[in-house]
Order: sequence, then C-alpha cells, then structure tokens
Amino acid sequence: MQTFAFRTIADALREEILSGAYAVGDSLPPERVLAERFGASLGTVRVALKELVAEGIVDGSRGRPKTVVRVPRQRSSFDEFHSFAQWARGKGREPGGRVVESVWQIADETDERLLQAPRGTRVLNVVRVRMLDGDVVMLERTRYAEWVGELVQAIPAEASSVTMVLAEHGVRFTHAEHRFGAEGAKARDAQLLGVARGSALLTHRRVSRDPNGRILEWSIDRYIAGKIVVSVGNSWNQNPLTWTVPDAS
Repeated sequence: MQTFAFRTIADALREEILSGAYAVGDSLPPERVLAERFGASLGTVRVALKELVAEGIVDGSRGRPKTVVRVPRQRSSFDEFHSFAQWARGKGREPGGRVVESVWQIADETDERLLQAPRGTRVLNVVRVRMLDGDVVMLERTRYAEWVGELVQAIPAEASSVTMVLAEHGVRFTHAEHRFGAEGAKARDAQLLGVARGSALLTHRRVSRDPNGRILEWSIDRYIAGKIVVSVGNSWNQNPLTWTVPDAS
C-alpha cells in the first residue's frame, strides 16, 4: 500500500462530490466497500474520511453513514493566495501594477516586532498600486527584511510578480499569518486608489516566512470594496477562523 494512500482516496471522493456523483444529502459507500474499491485497509479509509470530515465536506456524526453536506470549492494554492499576480492569472485575469515608492527606512518598533529586525537596521519599504485588467483594485505596502530588500530593489518596477522573481533567487514564501479587516480610505490611499476619502477598504495584513521560519516581509494590502472577496469555509469539525481585535498579537 502506498504511503499516502489515504490522500488518494480523499482526493478521489472529493472529485466525485465535485462532479456530482455524490450530491449534498447523499451517503458515501460504507467503509468496507471503499476499502475493497481502493484496495486499502479500513484504517486507511477512515483516515481519508476523517480528512473530508475535517474539511466540512461530509458529516462526521458517529453511528451514522458519512453524508455529503457541502460541495468543496476548487482549492487555491498557497502561491495564488500569497501572490496577487499568480492569483489573477489563475482566474484568467491580467494583473498589472506600478511601484509608487521604494525606499530604505530605519526599522521601527513595528518592524522589530513583525520582522524581528533589530532596531536601527534597514528595511525596504515598497508601495505598489495593483490592477486587474487595467482597473485599480488594491494598494500594497510591504516592508522587507534587509537581505530580502536587497533582492527586491533589483527587481524591475514593471515585474508583475515579485514572489516569482524572488523564487528564482531561492527565496521561497511557504508560511504566512493573515488577518483581515475593514477601514475607511485615508487621504493618501484614496488618492492612489482613485476613490473618495473614507471609502470602504478591505484590509489584508500578512507576515510571511520561508521554509526555515525566517520572516521575509510584513504587508498591508488595501482593496477597494467590491473588487475582491475572500471566501473561507468552516465546520463544526474544523474552524480556521479566529476573532481578534486590531493590533492584537
């Protein structure tokens, strides 16, 4: 039996639910039937079903057949969620943007906390306006650790994806903490986004790390209301959502 056979089973069942072979309200076959179908042990089948339960796709009540309760959405990759350009292309849209500002600044208290940059060292502050099919949708402010900033500064301003260029230099973004909120556009942001002062903006705060846990950047993205929607599913078995308050760690 293959090492990750349970994922093969979970993926197959997920695709069948997506295709309509099992609709919401339908019961999945019994564990023994699935074990025979996939040539796997009952334990492996149970792990696969547990994964679908954790995703909120099937009901996990004990003593009852596993019933489909939700059709899964196509998953977005980490790169799509982290990189605006890769996300846009994945949706068949054309990303664009322009660098408004790229300057070295002395690390402040926030950089010390979020970037773990020693007070007094340099960080690169980059402000970009982002577009979809030529339409302005977002303002991005990113602060890079000094060693990353050295690489970012050399990237042509017209490059659509900084993430992809950095990957060519061996810098990989693999982990991130995300926080979302809403606020009114301040004067400078309103001007850059082409909206009225006080207009509603979706805010996305992010701290990103590499495979070794090193912090690479922290960023605040501000989206014009109605341009981008964030979708997150949760269930009784799994809840990736956490309520917090502004500036809470």
